[in-house]
Amino acid sequence: MSADDSAPTISEPLTWAEIRERHPDEWVCLVEIDKSQPTRFDFRTARVVGHGKSPKEPLAQANPWWDRYREIHHYFTGRDD
Repeated sequence: MSADDSAPTISEPLTWAEIRERHPDEWVCLVEIDKSQPTRFDFRTARVVGHGKSPKEPLAQANPWWDRYREIHHYFTGRDD
């Protein structure tokens, strides 16, 4: 594994539909969530800082981002909410 392989990554802003298409049936960690209503799940866009089949994978990938973001949200893309 090269040093570049372990560097934290972040996606461009994506809609929930785009996140689900890119990471079907995966757990994701999201930051920079642009909510359409503060009290609901609905959001316009968010950025992915971790994803994986198990709930722990994205949390490990998101760990380096805690210094930058106060909140990191954890969701599963397989449900039709």
